[in-house]
Amino acid sequence: MTINMYKIIICLLVSVVGFAQQKVYRNLVMEGGGIKGIAYGGALIELENRGVLPQIQRVGGTSAGAIQACLLAVGYSAAEISQIIADTPIETFNDGGTVFRAGERFLKKFGWYEGKSFLNTIQKLIADRTNKPNLTFAELHELAQTVPYRDLYVTGVNLSKQKVVVFSYETYPDMRICDAVRVSMSIPLYYQSISVNPKGKIIENPLPSDECDVFVDGGLLMNYPIELFDQTKYLSTATDSTVNEPVFNEETLGLRLERCEQIDHETRLKTGFAPFEIQDFKGYVSALYNIMTETVCRPKPEDIVRTIYINDYDMNPKVRKLSEEEKQKMMISGQQGVVEFFYR
Repeated sequence: MTINMYKIIICLLVSVVGFAQQKVYRNLVMEGGGIKGIAYGGALIELENRGVLPQIQRVGGTSAGAIQACLLAVGYSAAEISQIIADTPIETFNDGGTVFRAGERFLKKFGWYEGKSFLNTIQKLIADRTNKPNLTFAELHELAQTVPYRDLYVTGVNLSKQKVVVFSYETYPDMRICDAVRVSMSIPLYYQSISVNPKGKIIENPLPSDECDVFVDGGLLMNYPIELFDQTKYLSTATDSTVNEPVFNEETLGLRLERCEQIDHETRLKTGFAPFEIQDFKGYVSALYNIMTETVCRPKPEDIVRTIYINDYDMNPKVRKLSEEEKQKMMISGQQGVVEFFYR
């Protein structure tokens, strides 16, 4: 046998061993981030190329992360999701008619925009894969027993009861998944709040006699729900579903959007915030927004080992039209974030 042949065999063995030792992830969680969530398209493509995405059984997310988690759950591939993101005129989600109507909505439903345009879009996307625009969590759970479907977990904030709620087949089996995602992306005061009854049904114009709570964007209290699956029942080794205890689930992988200074700060020091240089009004607003949003339900230092950091280039999360250059820049950033994670 020649020396070159030995080299080839050794390389093959190393590749096989490396693949076998690669950690298996069963759960994927995506942070909220408004328009910045477009970066997840590139991240998902890279995860699919690395063989990680096909192993995922459960997906969860908040706000923009919930939208892409929903698309994964109903069977879209990473490439299809990226194309949908690129082609969808996201600025049309700022809907609701005239300034007069928007003002009236703001006073009565506590939000400037309606959110119906988004609801119609996500319903169509769900129907294209399942033939059911009103697919419920229970129906999705039945589909999730086969590829390419997955169970979906979405966060919202019950403003009435002042707590985070996780929407899933376990908690709201009869709720339409399109409604759960709409709740999760309903930014307070930007989109109208959503009234939801105990069964998970949205009541557009609730009466005083209706049993409803007011819900808003899950990002208000849990923007990065990395702990969604930190229970023993979600482990692949679980044998008894009746026994459920808290656990650090190493089978969970998270996608998180951060400015590059914070990424470097967390991965090196594993605590606190990277400082801001405040020299103008934009810098002041950025620093203020960061400390207000990042101090709520902040990830623990140990979560770093299961977090893919994506540089968001300090992009404003406001829903607006993006240029092709901006879209491409964020997609590449998402892909690069995955590459760097697996070389950490």
